[in-house]
Amino acid sequence: MIESFLGVVIASIGVSTLVLSIQSMEKSYSNAGKYSLTQQELKTINSAGLNSESNLNVLKEDIDNLPQAF
Repeated sequence: MIESFLGVVIASIGVSTLVLSIQSMEKSYSNAGKYSLTQQELKTINSAGLNSESNLNVLKEDIDNLPQAF
C-alpha cells in the first residue's frame, strides 16, 4: 500500500516537472526576437553606412514582424 502511494507521488512530481519545463520553454520561445537593436548592432550598422532613419525603421519593423509562434 505504501509502495503504491509512493509511486503515485513520484509520478505526479514527474508530470508536474514536465509541465513546468514545457511552460518555461514556451515562454522563452514567445519572448525570442522581441528585443530592440543592441549598441553593438547599431555600431555595425553605422560602420556599414546604413545609419539612415529609414533603414533603422525598416530593421525595427522587420524585427517586430518576425514570427512569434513555433
